[in-house]
Amino acid sequence: MTAAAQCYAGPLWHVAVTEPRAETEVAKAIGDELGFDVFVPREKIWAVRRGIRFEDCRPLLPRYIFVEVDPHKQDWQRILDIDDVVDVLGAMHDHDVPGYVMPSAWIAAWRKMEEIGEFDQTTKLPNDFKVGDTVRISDGSFTGHNALITEFMAKMRSTTARKRAKVLVKFLSQMVTLDLPVTSLEKL
Repeated sequence: MTAAAQCYAGPLWHVAVTEPRAETEVAKAIGDELGFDVFVPREKIWAVRRGIRFEDCRPLLPRYIFVEVDPHKQDWQRILDIDDVVDVLGAMHDHDVPGYVMPSAWIAAWRKMEEIGEFDQTTKLPNDFKVGDTVRISDGSFTGHNALITEFMAKMRSTTARKRAKVLVKFLSQMVTLDLPVTSLEKL
């Protein structure tokens, strides 16, 4: 292990570039053959084929997958040996650690957004919430406050179908309406 690998503590998220439409196969191969944790953010959309409308699930970031590697225990360069992997972003092929890694907080946030349905363009409501639910605000200036969901807004034609909720929060003895991303809310 070189000095570059020693400066990192714990696992790192790397960005692998694949051949077109090979994300699923590459992610499965990296997970099964190498034992790495792999994340491919996906979105649900309506697709039409031969005049039939159906739900389809596709990668949110075509050709990119995220791979978690612990530089103290695993060799990230083995990712390059998997079929259909084009490259690892920022990779310095003569060093133990690539030059570019994704922050773990970003991956955790994307996983949460996918889990609650923020990338689901087939429905207007997020998976876990409905109007009238009492939730806790988990991000921003009102962190820790309880709120009541009054309505949802969604830009359904956008690539990521950003979903937001209008919530009522009691603040300084008055009810205040806030417009928050659904990722800032937790079920009670």
